Formats: sequence, structure tokens, C-alpha cells
Amino acid sequence: MKKIILILLSATLLNARAYFARVEPIEIYHIKSSVNAPVIDINRELEGRDGGGRVVLHLDDRVELFDLNQTKKKISILDESISILKDMIDESKNSLNIAWDAYKRVKNLQSYTKVQKDSKRLVYINAKKALLSQKSNLEKLLSSKADLLSKKSHLEDSIEKRRVVAKSGEFVYKIYPNRGDFVNMGSPLVDLYDLSRARLTIFVPLDEIDDIKNRSIYIDDKKTDYKIDKIWRVADTKEISSYRVEIIIDGVKEFSKLLKVEFK
Repeated sequence: MKKIILILLSATLLNARAYFARVEPIEIYHIKSSVNAPVIDINRELEGRDGGGRVVLHLDDRVELFDLNQTKKKISILDESISILKDMIDESKNSLNIAWDAYKRVKNLQSYTKVQKDSKRLVYINAKKALLSQKSNLEKLLSSKADLLSKKSHLEDSIEKRRVVAKSGEFVYKIYPNRGDFVNMGSPLVDLYDLSRARLTIFVPLDEIDDIKNRSIYIDDKKTDYKIDKIWRVADTKEISSYRVEIIIDGVKEFSKLLKVEFK
């Protein structure tokens, strides 16, 4: 019986189909310009190397930096004005309460003339008008601050997009422009490859796809703990009788080489 099992197992392993997949970066980023601007600096030495969190390319952002600095100053001034106005509103609320209490005490007294009562009422009305005016001014200041904060956010975003930074683990494959070039919106700037992990792509015949899902993955004849990451449940446009299958692997030191993939 054991011999029969061993024979069947050997037959299964022998019948395992071998696929070959090229080791490709987990992601490839084609960075394009989102603005029209001259290139003021390029770190050409990074080409062909790990970015390490350094700036690869820098587009002119001097106008945006100046505008951002002025916008921050305006926000600071507004904050101070808003703080002062809030204190004034608190004082006006106290004044309004005092004026209302003074009018409320005399409005029904027979010993006070109508002129005296109207005078107290007028003080209350003026205090209320002052408070409403201050609240209206506060709303305007808050609205202006919101506009400036929105402008600040847009400027910071624009400045950030004018610098291409390659993170640690990102390979600087190609830098397109040169220092001094003027790039237009949509112009290619830098190609970055994420080498933190790798992607293996194979094409499995339609009638074998269900069979491989529960099998172990062998790479270059070595059993691994990897699992299938994705299966495209639509026949590939080129490999029309196959499904596209992707496996994500890590710890890769050599890219672009061919690996043998088997399911056993």
C-alpha cells in the first residue's frame, strides 16, 4: 500500500507543470510633472541607485514658497485679530446683560418717566447691535482664515509636487529632464521601481487553475510558504487560453532574472 502511495505521489510531482516568471518590482512609478516649471536641480548620482529618502529632482518653487510665507503671516495676523475680537465679544455680552438688567428693573416702575425708560432701552439696543456687529465681523474673519488655510494647503501641495523624493527601497531607474530644462504638465520626470518586494507573473491554462490553488509553490525547486496573490478570472488578452496569476515574494536581491515556478 505504501508503495502505491509513493508511486502516486511521485507521479503527481512529475506531472507538475513548470512555469517561468521574470522577477519584477512590486510597483513601477512613472512620475510626471503636474505643473509647468523649469528644473532647478537634479541629483543625477541617484540614477541606478536606491533613493534613500533623497530628492531626485526639484522644479522651481520660489514663487510658491514666497506666497506660502506671506500666507502664513496673514494667517498669524488673522489669528491675533480673531483672538482680540473674541475677547471683545465676551465683554460685549457682559455689557448687554448689564444693560438688559438695568432696563428690566425700571421698565415697569411708575417713578421713571418714559424718556428715562427709553434711554435705558436704547442703551440695551445699542449694546445688542454692537454684539451682533462683532459676531458678524468674527464670521468674516473666520471665513477669511478658512480661505487662507485652503490656499496654504494648495501651496504646500504644489511645493511638494515640485520635488520628486525617492524613498528607501525605491530604485531610481531613469531621470528624464536635465537641469535648466522647462517641463510642461504631463512631461515624464522620473521612473521609480519599488524593490521592497517582487512580483512573479505566470499564465496558467484555464483547466488547471482550480488545481493549483491548494498546492504548495516551489521556486527553483525549493518549497516556499508563498501563496497566490491574485488570479485574473478573465482570460488574458494575449494568452487567450490562460488566466494571469501573480505571486508576491520578498527578500529579493536580483531582479529581472527568470525563476522556475511549480505547484506541487
